Amino acid sequence: CSSQALSAQLGGVHTFEVSTPTPPTVTKTQYQLSLCSPLPEHSGSPDDACPSGTRICMSTYSTRPGLEDRLLSVVPIAGDINGTDGQAKAIQIEGVKVDEAWLLEMSGGQYNGVDQRARIEMRCDQSATETVPTVKDYDSKSGVLELKWVTSAACPTSAGGNDPPPPSKPDEDEPPTDDEREPPSSGMGFLGWFFTLLFLGLIAYFAFGSYNNYTTYGATGWDMIPHRDVWRDLPYVVMDLFKGRGGGSRSGYSALG
Repeated sequence: CSSQALSAQLGGVHTFEVSTPTPPTVTKTQYQLSLCSPLPEHSGSPDDACPSGTRICMSTYSTRPGLEDRLLSVVPIAGDINGTDGQAKAIQIEGVKVDEAWLLEMSGGQYNGVDQRARIEMRCDQSATETVPTVKDYDSKSGVLELKWVTSAACPTSAGGNDPPPPSKPDEDEPPTDDEREPPSSGMGFLGWFFTLLFLGLIAYFAFGSYNNYTTYGATGWDMIPHRDVWRDLPYVVMDLFKGRGGGSRSGYSALG
């Protein structure tokens, strides 16, 4: 509220109410909100108004045609009340651009032993210049009042600022940073698939071969292994192969004795 633009739209006392039919009466909840300064002192009984320093006050009445309104409750939601330092902070809404909407959270009130606070959704609309908040919900157990305020005062340009600059394009000549590089693929490569299929093929080969030897020849134990002699001699064949490559062959003539 430091700038003139914000003070003109958010300053002063904003009063609005919500009516709920409760036959044979109508329950009216009146809200008084003053963001830039505490609410004015009430001229009547102190019990009929929020205490000094309140910035958001919620009063509930029971009304009936032909009868005087009956005050049911007075709840101080936020402000510097009874020596408490009421907090007010702006919070960014997850997944929403700050130039579209943001949260204003205010605290400091207490009612029936429950700490009170307000969460005001400040939504930007350049065409909304004279508006009041609307009530989204009030939870008496948690003491949270949720409001929504569509106003041009929520827009970044309201305080005399500039529109946020467009995102800069990366330089094509510069190498990409670690954040810009594409993440490595988490899938298996060619070798991964090759060895996986080879392993599955060997399992199928031994399973069906063993079953065939058992059903056809009645083989049991090691005799069930398909092509058992080949697998038994394979280590020796490999050893001979490596020996042949390791030993050097001599060329030329042999000496005659």
